[in-house]
Amino acid sequence: MRKITFLFVALIPVLCNTISGQTGNYKSHTRSKHQLLFTSDNGTRLRLRFQSNDVIRVQWVKSGEDFFADDRYEMVVDHDTTGTFTIKEKRNDFLITTNSGLRIEVKKSSLQFSVYAPGRKATLLTEQDVQWRTDSIVAVFQPDTSEHFCGTGHRAFGWVESIDLKGKTVSSNYGESHFQVDDWGPQAVLTVPFYLSGKGYGIFLNSTFHHFFNFGENGRYEFGINTKGFSGRMDYYIIYGPDFKDILEKYTRLTGRPRLPQRSIFGLQLSDKGSPDNDGEQWWKDKITAHRKAGFPFDHIVNDNRWRAGSGAWSGSWFEWDSTRYPDPAEYKQWCDNNHVMVTLDLNRNNIASCKGWKQEYNMPGTEGVVNYPNSVPDYTNPEMRNWIWKMFWQETFDTSLRYPGDGLWIDETDDLYRISDSVICANGRSWAENENYYPFLIAKAIVGEGWDNENHNGPPGIGEKKRPYVWIRSACAGGQRYATYWTGDILCNCNWMRATIRAMQVSGLAGYPYFNHDAGGFRWPGPDVNLYVQWSMGLGSFTPIWRPHGIGRYKRWPLDRSKACQSAALKYGMMRYEMMPYIYTYARKAHKTGLPMARAMVIDYQHNPEAWKYDLQYLWGNEMLVAPVRSQGDTVKEIWLPPGQNWYDFRNDSLIAGDKIINYQVTFDQIPLFVKEGAVIPNYNYAKSTFDLDPSFLILHVYTGKDGSFELYEDDGVTEKFRTRDEYRITEIDYSEQNKRFVISPAKGNFNGAVPERKYRIVFHGIKQPGTIKVNGKMLKMFGEGTPADEEGIYWDSDKQQMTVVTGVYDVKSKVVVKKNKTDGLTHRFNASKIIISKL
Repeated sequence: MRKITFLFVALIPVLCNTISGQTGNYKSHTRSKHQLLFTSDNGTRLRLRFQSNDVIRVQWVKSGEDFFADDRYEMVVDHDTTGTFTIKEKRNDFLITTNSGLRIEVKKSSLQFSVYAPGRKATLLTEQDVQWRTDSIVAVFQPDTSEHFCGTGHRAFGWVESIDLKGKTVSSNYGESHFQVDDWGPQAVLTVPFYLSGKGYGIFLNSTFHHFFNFGENGRYEFGINTKGFSGRMDYYIIYGPDFKDILEKYTRLTGRPRLPQRSIFGLQLSDKGSPDNDGEQWWKDKITAHRKAGFPFDHIVNDNRWRAGSGAWSGSWFEWDSTRYPDPAEYKQWCDNNHVMVTLDLNRNNIASCKGWKQEYNMPGTEGVVNYPNSVPDYTNPEMRNWIWKMFWQETFDTSLRYPGDGLWIDETDDLYRISDSVICANGRSWAENENYYPFLIAKAIVGEGWDNENHNGPPGIGEKKRPYVWIRSACAGGQRYATYWTGDILCNCNWMRATIRAMQVSGLAGYPYFNHDAGGFRWPGPDVNLYVQWSMGLGSFTPIWRPHGIGRYKRWPLDRSKACQSAALKYGMMRYEMMPYIYTYARKAHKTGLPMARAMVIDYQHNPEAWKYDLQYLWGNEMLVAPVRSQGDTVKEIWLPPGQNWYDFRNDSLIAGDKIINYQVTFDQIPLFVKEGAVIPNYNYAKSTFDLDPSFLILHVYTGKDGSFELYEDDGVTEKFRTRDEYRITEIDYSEQNKRFVISPAKGNFNGAVPERKYRIVFHGIKQPGTIKVNGKMLKMFGEGTPADEEGIYWDSDKQQMTVVTGVYDVKSKVVVKKNKTDGLTHRFNASKIIISKL
């Protein structure tokens, strides 16, 4: 049985004095169905609340203190407790066992407690005392020497140097940066005080005061909060997995499932940034039309200032359609709808005071002289202010009776208030020291929870289930994922920042924010050169959850504004992404349902493998694919770790490479290394230049033979909330048996508005030594000669690629489709267990 021991000592700042000493010895305890409360002889209290059998809330207070009310912070969705336990008093301690077998031992001598995972083997992690000291409360623990840690969000701009946090002290507080603050400020901090241990548990620190985690620097292991002279509490959740997938599922169940955006959000997004010739809607119409005419995909308009009334610039404008550049917003929306284009509208914090209905009483106190545009600092702790901002959005564009454009909101520059004094008291009566980290959560709640969803039924109507919200904010907080997402700010354009961004994406997923969003290729001057555009803006960008090249500089982001090499890459990766949309969208929904990120750090699937903690510049794309982005000037040789458990197909040529090894992979500057697991089933659609034009009635299924495999295809209407409010969606289970050479598409379960009633299938079997005769639902199919386009029902063979394609007739989606070889046929996989062919690297 593994053992996790948690104890409390105070962080000892320079010249600070002890406020209270030891917690004392056990005096008494009380219990209810889901809770235990221990009291010591000096008045210290320890409360254990069993959120579930595997999630335990730990709260400490000193003599004279009360526990904070459950609703003081809303990072946790609800505080309903369902866990049950037994307790046994022994001579020196108490033994508590939950219904899942999780065990807790509380010592009578100090109220020190230890947590044991179910099972027999026990590993002691820590034994310490409990103390509070001036301004700080800290939990100290002693880990196993082999223990690794990850998570905790990230500081400004998503600069992450390592997924593995062992030996480091880390924090992700509002306003924190790894660099000296310049005119750009410490942008886009992801404040999530939650870590995962390779031993199989996670810790979520339920406090908005500044936090820190020390995972072994100078031999110390501790986490805690700095209350800065205000009243704080030690309050956290222990989340037992033991697998990282289980921990993430339980963490997002606790703090809220990530909000699934509309399907088109996963298409290509481009902005008007750095386009001085932008004169309004006609610029967009011409740009999008030319872009698609050249063959490129496009889904999402990202407006950056020019749509707004007034100057149409960063300063001097406000949230209202400009009557000169956009004389008829309703007509413009009709054009967008007809051309299957979505629209995001932006609002910079500095323009808030110019928006209709703003009152100075909505402003944060204490901003004069410390914040740019000090009279334009909304206090989101003020419910009247929160009601006003959604009312303003509603009246200016989101009122559905206006029929104006508006599918998403980009809330910019909310992270530049770090110079406000900790002692400033906000509208909710709390200090800025306590509200600062919480500020991004309150923004997300105001705009989506109280506004778009109208969960409080106050103010103007919300949009409700008719359309999913997509709101992205330049900073984020734990729990905010159930409303909105974020992006990593104005990052630099170079290989070092590309590397940091690859890790930031993985950390975002480990923090419950699976829909990672960034300026692909970097934002700042001079913009991405040819290599960075091909490798980052297009290559890596197309294999991130949100694909949005954006920024300033002489190097533009629209493919038609770039060289032929850049255009070639844009078309190649655009086609790959849009063809792969059923795969991508299935994992987007899985992220919403389970908290499992679309782009997975290797440690999520291989937490006990040391290589997974080392190779953090590669990641899993869904369950079946591995992505290892190129980050160099020109061609290179890249070291890649291929995990054990299966062999891996090289996506570019179908060569098979043995797993559980490190390879040196020769790669050209215009290629992103991709690998596919043996046994994978990858669903595709035929290419279309908008996600709205993808045809689900013709489903293409790539089967990478060599092992059994399966895939659960998810589909819904792609726009509304009905998939979660009314269970309107469809699941299609797909299975492949290697031994029986049998491929089965099960009857689809569920339905939704617009779902296709029948389908044709193209099934591409990779890794086939020779073709054979195939039956589909008992019908023998015709074999066509090589080179014949695979359109008509039948079997097609490609000897160069060693791929066999089966095209079926049209079938009702509610019927079962069985594809299998004829019993007398010699159809075989081209590789066997005794002779794995390794590609030449």
